[in-house]
Amino acid sequence: MASNSTGEQRSQTQSRRKQPSQQQLHQLNRSVSLSIQLVRLAICGLGASTIAGTTISIVNPPKSPIAAKVEPPVPPAPPVPQIDLLDPTTASAKLHNRLQVLNQKKTKLDASYLFINTELGEHSEWGADRVLPAASTIKLPILIALFQDVDAQKVNLAEKLTIDKNSIAGGSGDLQAQKPGTQVSILVAATKMITISDNTATNLLIARLGGKSALNQRFRNWGLSTTTINRPLPDLEGTNITTARELARSMMAIERGNIVSAASRSQILNIMRRTTGNTMLPQGLGAGAKIAHKTGDIGSLIADVGSIEFPTGKKYLAVVLVKRPYNDPSGPELVRKMSAIAYDYFQTAAPTPIVSPTSTPKNTSGFSDNVFIKKKPQ
Repeated sequence: MASNSTGEQRSQTQSRRKQPSQQQLHQLNRSVSLSIQLVRLAICGLGASTIAGTTISIVNPPKSPIAAKVEPPVPPAPPVPQIDLLDPTTASAKLHNRLQVLNQKKTKLDASYLFINTELGEHSEWGADRVLPAASTIKLPILIALFQDVDAQKVNLAEKLTIDKNSIAGGSGDLQAQKPGTQVSILVAATKMITISDNTATNLLIARLGGKSALNQRFRNWGLSTTTINRPLPDLEGTNITTARELARSMMAIERGNIVSAASRSQILNIMRRTTGNTMLPQGLGAGAKIAHKTGDIGSLIADVGSIEFPTGKKYLAVVLVKRPYNDPSGPELVRKMSAIAYDYFQTAAPTPIVSPTSTPKNTSGFSDNVFIKKKPQ
């Protein structure tokens, strides 16, 4: 009996040794549960990646190199038009001698000038490329720039400009008497800038057209290498500069109609024909002649640039800038006499009239390649 009892005890002990304890079972269950969770997370992550990848491919499918849009190459900018220098073979010795005889008598004065029949190319010039103060003739290229923007629908002539303290300027013009906050239309400002040489109107327009730097760049684009606005009006020190030739080129660009539209050309000439300062070039013209012009006067220099039309329809250009003792009245007198000499000469020596454009000319960003080309026979 004792041996049987001992054997049963041994058997129960071995059986207990083979069965895991409660703690071991708990640890085993935790390990299995963790493994299952990891497997589930892996499956979920793989599914989410698959779904995300599919969604992205639907929303933003990869671009096939064959289907990709090829942008056309940007065409190169057109070359800046330039105006050739005057052909010396077209210079008029007769007109030159008459003008020089007059100038040599005026020892206190120093004139630069250019008179030209733009159809025949016959001309007389003296110091036409000399850099001089522009005075109010700087308003001529500003007027051109304005009407270019009108043509491009960047500016509306009915648009209102507001006078402020920075724009108000002394000297010529009546807008300086208006209180800050007063509004004036662009057309009125442009008209006053030319007809009564209003400096406040000019400053308003310079600001509206982007400022002096933007305007100077436009002048360069046209081929004007010298004409520059360095300060607002009035520029009594003469820091704004130009040359007689570049003023002639500006005037010719209007006349030929290759810088603005036909409608803008008509408005520009209409405004310039209403200039009230008529003590210089207009005084040398005969009865029935018409002139569209712009004057300048800063005391030490006077100037006048214009297009003159005979009663017969013939035309020529005149530009005169005269350095003088401050406010010396002999300066305007010299311009008047030079104007009379040129008028008498071209009246008989210029048989071919300039024909105004009958159709809308092509707009360009610059002046014609050659101002001084004789018109080809029809």
